[in-house]
Amino acid sequence: MKTYKRIFVVILAIALILPTITVNAQGSRSAAITFTTATPNPINIGSETVFDLVISVANIDPGVAGAEVYVKYNSALVGPPASPSVAFAEVLPDFFGASNFSVNEVTQCPGSTDSCIHLVLAGPPQVTHSGVAARFHFQGLAAGSACFSVVQSTLADGNGFQVTHTAPSEQCVTVNPALKNATGVVLRQGVPANPNAGGGTLACSEVTANGVAVKTDNAGKFTLNNVPVGTYAIRATYPGYLASEKSITVAATSPALIDLGTTTLRGGDVNNDAKINILDIGAITGKFGKTGLAVGSASATCAVTDEPADINDDGQINISDLAIAAGNWVKTGSTPWQ
Repeated sequence: MKTYKRIFVVILAIALILPTITVNAQGSRSAAITFTTATPNPINIGSETVFDLVISVANIDPGVAGAEVYVKYNSALVGPPASPSVAFAEVLPDFFGASNFSVNEVTQCPGSTDSCIHLVLAGPPQVTHSGVAARFHFQGLAAGSACFSVVQSTLADGNGFQVTHTAPSEQCVTVNPALKNATGVVLRQGVPANPNAGGGTLACSEVTANGVAVKTDNAGKFTLNNVPVGTYAIRATYPGYLASEKSITVAATSPALIDLGTTTLRGGDVNNDAKINILDIGAITGKFGKTGLAVGSASATCAVTDEPADINDDGQINISDLAIAAGNWVKTGSTPWQ
């Protein structure tokens, strides 16, 4: 019996010597700032993407009561929304509640010349909570990959001490080029001929811009789709005619459908050397009187090889073709879009 008493006394003495170990029943402390996924992505120039800044804390005692965040963005690619009624950085009460204090401004990022949104938020201490602290609205300004990141952030508890936390990784939004459509009309001297035995129309003139080529329809109309922002030479051509050109500048603010107007191609450049001279007259007179010729513009698919000496596409080489060429004697191209 005495042996058992001695063992109990030893155990009791050890228990009194060991430090007290406290078990946290609430779990581990954690704090984080995150971004929600930007939506939509990609966006077009002039359209808007939206994402949220979320603060999440767990078991922070006496609770997170303040946050200061610098969010960096590329001001050349994205900027404030087009509508003045929509806030660039919209502070929301989901984290600190309706009684929160907030400041948000556009400024330079700390230690650099990059653009930042500076957020200062404060409110009742949050021990365990997750909520949206701010919502960002960005408008696409130029094509590229626009990235957003937190370059500096501070969380402070109710005693004013900083709270260790994780910050969001960089996220990027693709801004597509502003795509516009351009429409116009290409006429050709003497077409359709009268009489018009060959069935030639105003179809099949080729219009090119930005490396894309389209054909005119029977009325000479054409549409260039998905033209990006930039400056381009619009060029219209057809066998036997001088080309016509104009320069256009497509801006993000340009209308969705750009009217290029009407141009008339001048006939007589049979040998396609961008000038009308004795060589072209000789080519026409050398084939004078031929009939039943292939007419490119009478083809539904523009696949028929056209005879350039048959300038007005009536299927024959006659005085009409010679008169058109002679009327444009010594003209050179490309001619201005008229």
